[in-house]
Amino acid sequence: MGVETVKSVCPYCGVGCGVVLDVEDGRIVRLSGDRDHPANRGRLCTKGKTAHEAISAPGRLENALVRGAGVAPEAASLDTAIAETAKRLRAIVDKHGPDAVALYVSGQMSMEAQYLANKLAKGFLRTRHIESNSRLCMASAGSGYKLSLGADAPPGSYDDIEKADLFLVIGSNIADCHPILFLRMMDRVKAGAKLIVVDPRRTATAEKADLHLAPKPGTDLALLNGLLHLIVEAGGIDQAFVEAHTEGWADMPAFLADYPPERVAAITGLTVEDIRDAADMVLAAGEFMTLWTMGLNQSVQGTFNTNAICNLHLATGRICRPGSGPFSLTGQPNAMGGREMGYMGPGLPGQRSALVADDRSFCEARWGIAPGTIRAEEGIGTIAMFEAMATGDIRAAWIICTNPVASVANRKTVTAALESAEFVAVQDAYAETETTLYADILLPAAVSFEADGVMVNSERNMALMAAAAKAPGEALPDWQIIAKVACAMGYEAAFSYESAAEVFEEIRQFSNPATGYDISGVTHERLREGTIQWPASGALQTTRNPIRYRAADTGLKFATESGRAKFWARPHAGPREMPDGDYPFILNTGRLQHQWHTMTKTGKVARLNKLNAAPFVEINPADAAALDIGDNDQVSITSRHGSAVLPAIITDRVSPGALFAPFHWNDVFGEQLAVNAVTGDAVDPISLQPEFKVTAVALARVAAEEGDGLPRALRPERPHDAGQQLRH
Repeated sequence: MGVETVKSVCPYCGVGCGVVLDVEDGRIVRLSGDRDHPANRGRLCTKGKTAHEAISAPGRLENALVRGAGVAPEAASLDTAIAETAKRLRAIVDKHGPDAVALYVSGQMSMEAQYLANKLAKGFLRTRHIESNSRLCMASAGSGYKLSLGADAPPGSYDDIEKADLFLVIGSNIADCHPILFLRMMDRVKAGAKLIVVDPRRTATAEKADLHLAPKPGTDLALLNGLLHLIVEAGGIDQAFVEAHTEGWADMPAFLADYPPERVAAITGLTVEDIRDAADMVLAAGEFMTLWTMGLNQSVQGTFNTNAICNLHLATGRICRPGSGPFSLTGQPNAMGGREMGYMGPGLPGQRSALVADDRSFCEARWGIAPGTIRAEEGIGTIAMFEAMATGDIRAAWIICTNPVASVANRKTVTAALESAEFVAVQDAYAETETTLYADILLPAAVSFEADGVMVNSERNMALMAAAAKAPGEALPDWQIIAKVACAMGYEAAFSYESAAEVFEEIRQFSNPATGYDISGVTHERLREGTIQWPASGALQTTRNPIRYRAADTGLKFATESGRAKFWARPHAGPREMPDGDYPFILNTGRLQHQWHTMTKTGKVARLNKLNAAPFVEINPADAAALDIGDNDQVSITSRHGSAVLPAIITDRVSPGALFAPFHWNDVFGEQLAVNAVTGDAVDPISLQPEFKVTAVALARVAAEEGDGLPRALRPERPHDAGQQLRH
C-alpha cells in the first residue's frame, strides 16, 4: 500500500503545533514538524516528536471492562458496556434527579466530544454538574478576559511575538512548558526585544531574562498593581485610548495610590529598584506582550490577576495592535475549544451562558428541545463537585479523558467521592491510571491521531486532528462513545451522527455575534487544507485573523455591552494559607520539559523517561544545611493536606523558605510521590524533614497484569485505604 502522509496536530500543550505523520498499514512510522503550520513552522519539542510512540506503547485499553456486583471486572463488548452505562445513568437520574449525575471531561478532547458532552448534560440529562479539568487551569483567565474585555480568549495571537519590543512573562516557565513559543520569543529577543520574567524560582525562562523578579509566592497581584502605579506616576497612560475605548478608569488612580513601590517591595520581597526598573522597561517599550499561565491562574485571586494584566495593557493602550496584548497560555491541546463549547460552569456552546435567557433559548432551538429545558443555574465547580459526590449528593460520575485522582486538588476527597458513588464510568485510552482503579465500567477510547476532530490552540487557531492510525480493539473516538450512550438513554433523535464532520456542522451554528466568536466559515473539509484562526465568517477570505475586536466598519469595539473594555480595581489579598511555625515552607509546583501532566502518555516513552527520569524536591542550600539534608536524601514534605517522600536536590534555583517539586509522578509510579495543586491557590505551607524510614523511591511501573490476569486498574474490589493518597 505504501506510505501515506497525513497532517495533524500535536496532542500535548495548547501551543497546537502542526505535525506530519507517515502512515503505513494503519501504523504511524514517522512523525515530523509541519513547516506550513503557523504555530511551530516545523519545530517540535521532545514530547511532540515522540507523540506517536505513546499511542503505540503497551497498556492501551482495547476492550470494555465491566464490574459486576462483588465480583472481578470482566471484559465485555463495547456495545454491552455502553448499554449498561446508559442503563445505570438512566436509573440514577430517574430515581434521584438530574443533579445526581456528574460529568468530568477534558481539554484534551476534540471540540466534537466536548460539545456533545455539554449538549447531553445541560440539554437532555439537565444536570448542572459538568466540569472540566480546565477548571484547574484556565477558568481564571477565561473569567478575567470576560470581565475586562467582554469575552474569553486572547485579543492577539502568536504573530505578536515577532513584533513585540518587550515580553513580560509572569507565572509561566514558558521554556519548559511551551518550548516552541519560547524559541519564537528568543528569536525576537536576539533581534533586540527585552524580557522580564516574574517567578519565585530561577527557571530556564528566568535564566534568559534581562530582568528576573523573584517575588514571594502569591504576591503577583501586588506587583502588577505596583507597576501600574509607577506608570501612572510617570505619565505613561494613553489618555486618548482610555477615554475612547474603556470605562472604569476614574476609580483607578485612588486605588493605585495604595501601591507605591515601597509598599509593594515590602509585600513581594523585591527591591524598590527592581520594581522601578520593570516599570521603566514597560514605559520604554513601543509594544509589549504579557504571557502567563498556571502561576497566576491557580490562585484564590486568579481572575483578579488577569484583570490586573488587562489593566496594564488598557491603560497604556497596548492592546489589539500588532506586538501588544495580554496573552494567556493554555496547558492542554483543546482547552480553548472546550471553553468555547461551554464545558464547565454555566457555559453553553459559542461562548454562551445558561444564566442568560437569550442564550438558553438559542441553544434550546438548535437542539430541538422545549423552551425552559435548559436550567438557569450554574454548577458548583470541580472541587465542590467531588465534595458533593463524597457526601452522596452526587451518585454517579462519568469521567472522560482525564485523571482526577492524580490531578485534582484535595485528592483524598476525590478518592472518597469515587468510592462513595453508586456508579463510576471512566472513559480512557489507557487501562492503568490512578482513576481507572475506581471504575465500575471502563470504556475504551481512541486517542490523538486515531480519530478526526477539531482542536483550538491558545491563539484561537483551529486545526483538524486527523485520523491516521487504527485504534486498538473496540476503542472508539470520545465523541462517538458519548453519542452512543446518549442514544442508548433514549435521545437517538438528537445524537445520531455518522461522523465527526457531521457533529462539527452542528457546532458551526453556534457562532456568536455578541462576542465575536465566529466559526461559520470553518468545516472539516476546509481544515484538511490548513488551519483557520477564528473569527472566521462564511465570507472567509483569509485563514489568519490575528487581532480581535477590530472591525473595518466600526474600529475598535470590545465584547461588552457598551463596547468598551473595563478597568477593575483588584486589591492584593495574598494566599489563603500562609507559612507558620508548624508549616514554615512554601511548595511551588510545575511541569518539567520532557513530561506532561500525569504521564499517562509521556511516561510510556523511553526517550522522555531518560530525560526526566524521576521526581524530586528542590531545596535552597541554607534550608538544607539547617536541616542537615544532602543531595538525593529522601525528604518527607508534609502539609495540612497530605505528605510526600521525594529525593532532595540542593539548589539556589529556589529561594530560602521555598521548595519546588514537579507534579507529574503519581501512584502508578510508586507510593508517596503524588504532588497536586492545593485547592484554590498555587502555594501551600509545608513542613520539611529528613525521612529516615525510606531508603528509595519506587519508580518502576507496576506490570500491566497481575495474578488474576486483569489490569491493575480494575482489581476485583475498589480500594478502601486512601492513606497513601497525597497532595502537597
